[in-house]
Amino acid sequence: MKKVIITLLAAATLVACEAPKDESQLGKLKQEKDSLKEVYTGIAKRMSELDFQISTLDTATEIRVPLVTVAPIKVKGFEHYFVVQGAVEADKNALVYPEVMGEIVSIRVQEGQAVNKGDVIMELDAKLVRSQIKELETSYAFVKDMYEKQEKLWNQKIGSEVQYLEAKNNKERMEQSMKTLKAQLDLYIVRAPFAGTVDEIVPKVGEAAAPQMPVARVVNLNQVYIKSDVSENYISSVKKGTTANVYFSSLDKSFVTSVNRSGDYINANNRTFKVRFDIDNGSGELIPNMLADISILDYALDSAVVIPTKIIQEDRQSNEYVYVMSKSGGESTVKKVVINTGMSYNGETVILKGLSGDEMYIDQGARSVQDGDIVEVAK
Repeated sequence: MKKVIITLLAAATLVACEAPKDESQLGKLKQEKDSLKEVYTGIAKRMSELDFQISTLDTATEIRVPLVTVAPIKVKGFEHYFVVQGAVEADKNALVYPEVMGEIVSIRVQEGQAVNKGDVIMELDAKLVRSQIKELETSYAFVKDMYEKQEKLWNQKIGSEVQYLEAKNNKERMEQSMKTLKAQLDLYIVRAPFAGTVDEIVPKVGEAAAPQMPVARVVNLNQVYIKSDVSENYISSVKKGTTANVYFSSLDKSFVTSVNRSGDYINANNRTFKVRFDIDNGSGELIPNMLADISILDYALDSAVVIPTKIIQEDRQSNEYVYVMSKSGGESTVKKVVINTGMSYNGETVILKGLSGDEMYIDQGARSVQDGDIVEVAK
């Protein structure tokens, strides 16, 4: 215990001996700092005096003002479009199915070939039906001969009516059977449902075909249209005849069209309705399932105050404003004008309040000036 007390006393004595030395050094440093402050203040004051004297005596020194560009505010028509995606479809774009089952024995067309309605696309094996027709034709020749004989006798008042009617019925029944077999034979021939182009042949000769299996696709691209799903938010804006611009990025081409039909049903899953746009495809460039960007007109004004969107600024009070040019005493002065904006499209915004349309707005340099600044207008 005694050793601990002695140690603490020794440490306290040592600190007490060093304290005066530290306080003396700190005082010197503070005094030196104060001296430097006085020197710095004197230099800064002298520099300010020199700047004033130089600016007074040096006539070549001019006050530099901001350089800006100005442009007239426009009063013109304004249109707003919203963009949706759509895909090309064709009214005549059909998969062709055989009506009976059978082996393909002949393909009469090639992919890309133009066909007329009813042209033969392919034939299926119809040996059994042809054999039945051949047998029936042989029997029919006999039955027909018997009928003609009975008819001749009947006209001569020879023979019974029963024999005549029986021969007639046999002939007519066989003719009906022949008609049925020939109709069945025609089912083994696959024909084009309409005039167009054979886009695809699915099977090959020798393969089996069945009514549930498509064997070809025929399309007619003279009449195509674009179908799109549009949000229900625009249902009051999109009507038959509404203007639309269609752009195909794959072709880098644009077409002007209009709404041909606007759906009357909202899809509950995605809250959209169907819109159809007819489009001229005389060149044949548009093919089914090709994607398009469709800009649909939903707002238009015949006359409005319109300015570039990029010049509109917002202050700390969330007021939108622009800078316009004001002339006073031969000087160009910046004037801040608070505005109310409407819709924006394609880099332009409609001004509802604040501008009349006869002002000059500050374009380049608008971000580096303030209300009341004197500026120089670039020529």
